[in-house]
Amino acid sequence: MEQITQDNVFKIEVSKLALDSRFGSLIFDNADKKLSKAQAWLKEVCDLKYSELLLQEDINRINSFLKRIIEHLEWLRQFDIGTVTNVKQEHDNFEQRVDSFYNEVYLQVLMRILPFLREERRRENPDQQKLDGEVKKIVQVRTDLESELKRIKEETQSIRMADKAVGSAKGERAAVRMAVYFIDETSRYEALAKYWLRAVIGGYAIVIGILIWIGIMTTRYINQIITSPTSAGISILWSAVAVKLAVFAALWYGLSFIIKNYNVNSQLAAVNHHRAAVARTLEDFIAVEEQQKNPRLSEVLKNATDAMFKHTSIGFVSKTEKESSGPVLQVVNDLMGLRNGN
Repeated sequence: MEQITQDNVFKIEVSKLALDSRFGSLIFDNADKKLSKAQAWLKEVCDLKYSELLLQEDINRINSFLKRIIEHLEWLRQFDIGTVTNVKQEHDNFEQRVDSFYNEVYLQVLMRILPFLREERRRENPDQQKLDGEVKKIVQVRTDLESELKRIKEETQSIRMADKAVGSAKGERAAVRMAVYFIDETSRYEALAKYWLRAVIGGYAIVIGILIWIGIMTTRYINQIITSPTSAGISILWSAVAVKLAVFAALWYGLSFIIKNYNVNSQLAAVNHHRAAVARTLEDFIAVEEQQKNPRLSEVLKNATDAMFKHTSIGFVSKTEKESSGPVLQVVNDLMGLRNGN
């Protein structure tokens, strides 16, 4: 085989040198694999005209690699196991030198210089330049879209926060307005309840006075009948008692009406006072709930509504209260029935 030089280094078949049968069992299998790869990479670098694109430092590095691969191949071509004292030692030393050379070529050529040369030569193609321009446009569009999407997300978040703030403010204003309204209603019903309470006291005084008057008049009639008992006198007594009891029953009915109005207004005052208390605290509950990670304003409003408007037994008016004429009217009716029966 002819001497290996820079002119024919890429034409040499590395396998014929490294796996030559003259080496017997000491063929250079590792050198065959790694020098073949280094040869292919360096050939591509030369085909891409590295001296036109690289800095001088890298040009010198490539030239050094070319020189060294020629030396390694030339060493294989000249190696003669018959002239070497320790063949195994020479074999292993060469394999180590090849490993070191391969690692340098891998890092400097394959990983760094060769990709650069490929890309630069690819850019020289007019069609490729057009494609690169389109790629740049696409990348720019994608960047713009990502920026716009980020801005939209931020605006959406701001709108959501604003909606929450507006909803909260509306809820708080509604709570304040309800509290003011219920307080006004409480004051009005409390004033009416006081009015009807005074009427109850006056009504009780009148009823007691009428009872005393009826008692006095009845006692006089009884004394007259005892003094001069006659059937006509007894009939007059029953008539007088019936009339007075009818008057008393009417007064008692009126008093019952007054008491009911007092109870109703007291009930309404208590109910509205309760609703005002709930409305006043609702604003605080809304503010506290907004500070939570997952606010549940709808549940707060639902519970507040239930607490405000559900029926509550306070004691002034019973749910089972029915209209009745009162015990006095019942007594009068019974007496009138007995008299008619006689």
